[in-house]
Amino acid sequence: MVRATQKRIKLPKPIVLDTMSWRTQKDALAYFQSILHSYDINDEVTDPVHDLALREVIERHPDRDEKVGAGIDHFYIGRTRDGDKFNVRPDARGIWIKRTDGTVVDFSYITAIKNHTPKSDAKEALRSAVDDLRIAYRARRLADGTMVSDVSGTAIVTRDMAHVVYLVPAWEQLTYRFAESEGGWDKILVHSGHGTVKIGTHLLDKGVYDRWRAFFVANARPALATASENARRLRSDETAWTP
Repeated sequence: MVRATQKRIKLPKPIVLDTMSWRTQKDALAYFQSILHSYDINDEVTDPVHDLALREVIERHPDRDEKVGAGIDHFYIGRTRDGDKFNVRPDARGIWIKRTDGTVVDFSYITAIKNHTPKSDAKEALRSAVDDLRIAYRARRLADGTMVSDVSGTAIVTRDMAHVVYLVPAWEQLTYRFAESEGGWDKILVHSGHGTVKIGTHLLDKGVYDRWRAFFVANARPALATASENARRLRSDETAWTP
């Protein structure tokens, strides 16, 4: 008798941040590597899209609080040898943080992408749970003929140029307060499809899913912005809003 063997399919692991995502870890790593090589040594990361991507990806870093410290002033390109790593090439470079208190620290986007925390997993699942509402909002604005930026009034020509944003409360504030109401980020359990082919992270508990949808509908105030406007928006203090 020939025993049938079942080949295990390895699914790609998407990387989902607050406002941007990549289909696989490989794609995300390539994007951040392109940022690393877009500037010279000691140059500040000035492109607002690059800055936003770095501010979002650091939220996944297991040492996020230690790296951010007093707060991020800006990112810049530094030499790896100036950090705490040894036996590196003299020309090796990395992305560094200049904090608001003047101190500096290097941070590994590779670690941030390949690792995850209860917070990053939960935020990915919360976004997935309301993605249909985001898409429906943008479709309504298109159908109503109101495809203009709520930030500047600039006309938005195509649907792909329209980014759905959350002004007050910001996305960071919405998710933070919901997680607080559930007892913390580690109380929001997630799954990746229960063995089925489902890409990404999703809420495990139906009760949490229903409560989050109700919280979102009651409190979220979606708006439209252009891609460049979205990139230039500063990240909000997640504790600065109370429902």
